[in-house]
Amino acid sequence: MPKDTFYNLPFEKQEKVMRSAISEFINQGFEKANVGAIAKNAGVAKGSMYQYFENKRELFLFSVRWSMEFLVKKYDKYITLKDKELSVFDFFYQNAKDMWLQMRDERELVIFIQDVFLGKYNSLSDESMTYMIKLSDEYLLNLIKAGKSNGSIRKDIDDNILSLFITGVSFKIKEYLMKKARNLGEDIVDEDFEVYEKEIKAMIELLKNGMGA
Repeated sequence: MPKDTFYNLPFEKQEKVMRSAISEFINQGFEKANVGAIAKNAGVAKGSMYQYFENKRELFLFSVRWSMEFLVKKYDKYITLKDKELSVFDFFYQNAKDMWLQMRDERELVIFIQDVFLGKYNSLSDESMTYMIKLSDEYLLNLIKAGKSNGSIRKDIDDNILSLFITGVSFKIKEYLMKKARNLGEDIVDEDFEVYEKEIKAMIELLKNGMGA
């Protein structure tokens, strides 16, 4: 976690530091990433970086957390079920389509999270995934409650089991689609939604058949 000196910075300065760090990790990997280069691109002294973070590892782990929280906050209107009567499964499809288009505005953050997800950063990816799964669980449990409330999700299965089911299905399909894009020499964020629409619909149908009311 950052030190208090980082949190005392204006938000714009915090964002500049984090975007600089994320860019460096994407381009150089963790081992070759240079704190001095991060500082220079962020417009701060190299020594200041160690006043913000204990070491490069702490900076990396917080970069993952910052990216996730930034994306969730920025795209909240696309990932929050506003219409309480809407089927969760219809929401999944619309959410996927809307987010696919919007995420291109934050291409670098999305690619960073994608790289973490695909294990580019070895053991650091494993530790980072723990936080990513925790954030996903919190989001899914709220969505499951809404689905049970409007009758689109069956009520005879425990919320935590349902969350585990959704996580397992969605994580594997995401991994499959990301690897498919990488094998074609692309990043998934650069592809049109229609390229993967068939697979996404199949995943949603699988979820609906397993947990739909």
